[in-house]
Amino acid sequence: MRIAAIGLTVTLAACGGGVDVPQTENMAAQGIPAARTAAVECGTKPDFVPVYGDAEIGLCTAGAGPQPGHESGTIVYTTAAEPRIVLGWSREQANAAGLGQRLSTETLYSAGEAAQRNLTVEVVPDSVGAKVTVKWGRDR
Repeated sequence: MRIAAIGLTVTLAACGGGVDVPQTENMAAQGIPAARTAAVECGTKPDFVPVYGDAEIGLCTAGAGPQPGHESGTIVYTTAAEPRIVLGWSREQANAAGLGQRLSTETLYSAGEAAQRNLTVEVVPDSVGAKVTVKWGRDR
């Protein structure tokens, strides 16, 4: 009985008060998609990584990989173009860069060459056209 009373006291103490969370401006609540609020510069991407012409980049990361001499990155962007158009264009760009097809579906294209360079492009419908995620890797 004593353990139950202690447990009840701890439980009641944990339920009180709450945590003050500072209020921040919620752009999505105002009808502005988060990806559209701040475009990101992505000028350091490798030349074999395709980004569609009217892209609004929401994320662009790059860094050293787990193996020495390897780097990889991710780019997420939106475009007004239809997903199938963007995927077809991305496939053409990868092929022109000398990357061979590894996997191709209606929403994903993966290409690469041995262990030197690799690329995966995934497209999904978005309210404006397409949301595109590009993942890449290369040996230096």
